[in-house]
Amino acid sequence: MELEKEIVSHNQSNLAESILNNSALGIIRITANGIPVFANQTMLRFLNLESFTEMIEAYNQSASFRNNFNTQKYFKYINQEIRTNYLESEWQSTNGKIIFFKEYVSPVYNNSGYPHYFDCIIEDETDKKIVEELIKNCQTRDYQILKALPDILFIISSEGIFLDSKFNQRSAFFKNPVLLIGKKINTVFPKDVADKISDAIKNTLSNNQLSSVEFSVTSDNQEIFYEARLVVNSENQILMLLRDITLQKEAELQLKKVTEDLKRANASKDKFFSIIAHDLRTPLIGLIGYAEILSEDINELEKDEIEEYASNIVDISRQTIKLLSNLLEWSRLQTGKIQFSPTDLKIRNVVENIFQLLKSNAEHKQIRLLNSVSPDHIAYADENMIYSVLNNLTSNAIKFTRPNGEIEISSELMNDEIVVMVQDNGIGIDEENLKNLFELDKSFTTPGTENEKGSGLGIILCRDFIKKHGGKIWVESKLGEGTKFYFTLPLYR
Repeated sequence: MELEKEIVSHNQSNLAESILNNSALGIIRITANGIPVFANQTMLRFLNLESFTEMIEAYNQSASFRNNFNTQKYFKYINQEIRTNYLESEWQSTNGKIIFFKEYVSPVYNNSGYPHYFDCIIEDETDKKIVEELIKNCQTRDYQILKALPDILFIISSEGIFLDSKFNQRSAFFKNPVLLIGKKINTVFPKDVADKISDAIKNTLSNNQLSSVEFSVTSDNQEIFYEARLVVNSENQILMLLRDITLQKEAELQLKKVTEDLKRANASKDKFFSIIAHDLRTPLIGLIGYAEILSEDINELEKDEIEEYASNIVDISRQTIKLLSNLLEWSRLQTGKIQFSPTDLKIRNVVENIFQLLKSNAEHKQIRLLNSVSPDHIAYADENMIYSVLNNLTSNAIKFTRPNGEIEISSELMNDEIVVMVQDNGIGIDEENLKNLFELDKSFTTPGTENEKGSGLGIILCRDFIKKHGGKIWVESKLGEGTKFYFTLPLYR
């Protein structure tokens, strides 16, 4: 039952299978108690399986297959009992074949700081293990059998001189093996790489044990990653087996990106429900409260009390409508359903429309609104998105500006962009909150100068809309002196 519950729960989240299944490496997610909840196609192929369903059937039916998912080794790894950046392990496929894997493990922690899942990038090392056994048993230069293998093999002297080599396929970096014979390592590799390999040679000869080292080199403006495994061939010689692990490194970066995307998606989901549970629920409770008073006690209330309650209902309704509008726009943006239609746009005209809309809010606090945007500054932008950005920034400025204050929106040209500035002389933002202003999972809200409410979502919406235009948004603020928001837009075409 626990197995079925874990799988159903996991399938509800978007793991970007379309990306992961194209990886050249096996990728699998295992719960802390040893239940597989995801495996890409490469991983299934490693284990002689056609589908994830077959994996679960084998897991339920075979104790030896189930032992593959024992997570004790992962806990030892994260507790640093295993002092390498990977694990070497033996797995058993469904046909009984023993497979040697190299596992790169990334724990996913729950809110209590305990591992909830283990995400593993897996490379099939079976062929390499066979090679290593052949190398260990190779006491003479008669190693022709090794030449049938796809990796690159060097024989190197203790002084770091290439004595012989084997290339079965073209390598981006090692293009002509004959030219390497007789050369020293430090004339072939960059200094940092040569030093790494030289140290590995010394350690291998002194300890008479297999050692490994990873490095990268650049060829034709492309970074290529290699793993070198070294073993003693004779008293003064080393066999060095090189494998191109560029695809593996790219897969690691890809998995890291997918993990970050999932974290952002989870933060978005949490923020969404937080707004619904608190920021949206609270004003509705207020509306019901005022409405009940008017409904039940209207005959006993004074006229000024009725006006006050009615005014509060109007204010709360406006705040709720704005919150709902932001929430709708933000959710559409997150799901890719919002239309992006940039056109030549006069920023000054947009500002004028927003000032007209917010005029009564500003007049209520006797705040001056100044439109200093040049009429010649025309951006290539989506009008609805920029309207939303300027509306949110101006509304916030009014909220946090004291009575008799001033808000100015201006613009200037910088290279091929328009920089728009929204400036107020309000209460400002402290340094700690300033760092987290554009972070969804750390967003905060502060009551306005007249206790106006907000959700913090408007600023996040501004960030995402400006990012959609390829622009940047940033803020400068001093507590007690005011705030300046800047954002950039591309010039008209």
